[in-house]
Amino acid sequence: MRLSTAALDAMVAEAIVDAYDEHEQLAAFQAVIEARLALPFATVVLGIPVTVTAIQDRPGSGIAARCRCSS
Repeated sequence: MRLSTAALDAMVAEAIVDAYDEHEQLAAFQAVIEARLALPFATVVLGIPVTVTAIQDRPGSGIAARCRCSS
């Protein structure tokens, strides 16, 4: 299911409403993503079909999706 821009904006607003700094915003956003995404799911990254198997906090680089090649 593809989310609309308005739905994505609402998810971000919900995630960061009580966050005081960038680190709290990132942690809150990751929690909302994990709560709302049904893993695993298929998508395309740089033209390559992949399956997203996990969402992780990567210190120093933010939130990352762990993917495995689907082809």
